[in-house]
Amino acid sequence: MTLKKGSREIRLFFLFLFIGLLADLTMYVFNQIGLGDKNKFVYNFYSLIEALFFIYLIKTYVKNVKAEGLANTLFIFTPIFWVSLQVLRWFFPIQQYYPGLVFDLYYEISFSFLAGIVLLEMVEKYDSVSDKPMFWIFLGIFFYCFCTFFIATFLNTELSKNLWFLHNVFNIITYGFYTVGLWKYYKTQKLNLIKKET
Repeated sequence: MTLKKGSREIRLFFLFLFIGLLADLTMYVFNQIGLGDKNKFVYNFYSLIEALFFIYLIKTYVKNVKAEGLANTLFIFTPIFWVSLQVLRWFFPIQQYYPGLVFDLYYEISFSFLAGIVLLEMVEKYDSVSDKPMFWIFLGIFFYCFCTFFIATFLNTELSKNLWFLHNVFNIITYGFYTVGLWKYYKTQKLNLIKKET
């Protein structure tokens, strides 16, 4: 019901989660068949999709005029920046340079800040935010971007490999927030359907 009758943002959210599943499955298959070196490309491409989805949601929901202007600018800038980093890597191959590191740091810092603004706006607007589905989704975005930024700082280092389990922990908690948001959305839809029938 959530997917069939959901808003455009919720449908896009399902698509985003599905693409994430495909990316994880692809990397798993690559590891199994000995093509693990291709995982960097899959990870890089998924980072772009994730960043575009996050900034699209933020720019759709943010009400602060300055933050909205920044979000609109970043929505245009993000894919251009991603492509520029890939081209730079292609034409100037440097051993220690990894485009994903720079890109992840950029979007995780800026988007956690903007998601925090959206959360603050929701808290100021509503008496109770715990029943608002998008609050939980933005909480997930904020939590994920804020926490994984620290791990992305050490990407491609030995320390990153040792800390990667934390990335998995943050991911699980984030999906917990998303699940609560989708459950709240489902409950709201169900309630609206009951009201229409009576």
